[in-house]
Amino acid sequence: MPKLYCFGEVLWDLFPSGAKPGGAPMNVAIHAQNLGLESAVISTIGNDERGGTLLDILQERNVNTAYITTSEQPTGTVTVDTSNPSEVHYTIDEPSAWDFISAPEISWEPGDLLLHGSLATRNKHSYEALKALRAQASTRVFDLNLRAPFIDSERILQLLEGTEIVKVNEEEYELLAQWLELDANPELGFEAMHETFGTQELIVTRGGQGALWVNSLGALQSKVFPVTVKDTVGAGDSFLAAILFGISHLLEPQQTLDYAAALGAMVASKEGANPIISKTELKAFIDAT
Repeated sequence: MPKLYCFGEVLWDLFPSGAKPGGAPMNVAIHAQNLGLESAVISTIGNDERGGTLLDILQERNVNTAYITTSEQPTGTVTVDTSNPSEVHYTIDEPSAWDFISAPEISWEPGDLLLHGSLATRNKHSYEALKALRAQASTRVFDLNLRAPFIDSERILQLLEGTEIVKVNEEEYELLAQWLELDANPELGFEAMHETFGTQELIVTRGGQGALWVNSLGALQSKVFPVTVKDTVGAGDSFLAAILFGISHLLEPQQTLDYAAALGAMVASKEGANPIISKTELKAFIDAT
C-alpha cells in the first residue's frame, strides 16, 4: 500500500489551557495513521524535553519517526489565540528546530505521497531539503496553510509547479487567484492551474459550508456537518488526512469527501489538533447527521 510522508513543522501549540502537540504535517500524519494510511514525519526537533515528548506522542500514535532528527535549536512553539474560535490566530516562534530539516534517504514507491505546507519553507535550509524531496516523490501534496507573516508568493508559486494535489481554504484560493489572475470560481480556476502547473486535484475547504473538490472530471461538494466549534486548530489537517486516505485506497470520491468533511467537523468540535477519534465514532457521527 502507498505510504504518506509529511514534511515540515512539528511543535507545541500553546493554548490558554496549556500546551498541545501540533504542526500541520504532524497533525495530518497522526490522523492519516489513525485511519489506516501508513504515515511518517520528516522534521527536526530540539534536543530538549519538549522534543522528546513529541517523539513519544508520535510513537504512541504509531507514526513513523525514523526521519525526525535533532537540532541545537529549540523545539518549535506556537502561541494560539482562540478568543474567536472560528478565526484562530497564531504567533509562531523563530528560529525553531524545524527550520533546519535535512532531506533523508527514502525508497519511494509508486503511489507514495509527499505532503508539505508553506510554513516550513520560511528558512532556506528546510526549503532546499523540501525541493530535493519533491524531485524524488511519486505524488506531491501541497496544503498551502498560509501563516502570516511567513508568506512568500515566489516560493509558493514555485512549489505549485508539478504538484498533483493542492489543498487550500477559501481565503488562500482568493490569494492565489490574485497572484495568478485566476477566475474567482475554483472550478474555472482549476483549469488554469492544471494548464500552468499540472495540478490534478484542487480541494477548497469552506469552513461551515463544507468543501469543494475539483479535477478534470468536474466538481464535488461535500455534505455539511454542523457542530459547535471549540476551535478550528487541526480541522483542515484531519480533513486532508481523510482525503489522502481515500485517494490512496481508491475509495469513491464523494464518499471520501464527505468522510473528510465529517472528520474535520468532529475535530473542530474539540480542543486541539489531534483528538483521538475512532472510525466507529466517525461513522456514528456521519450516520447521525
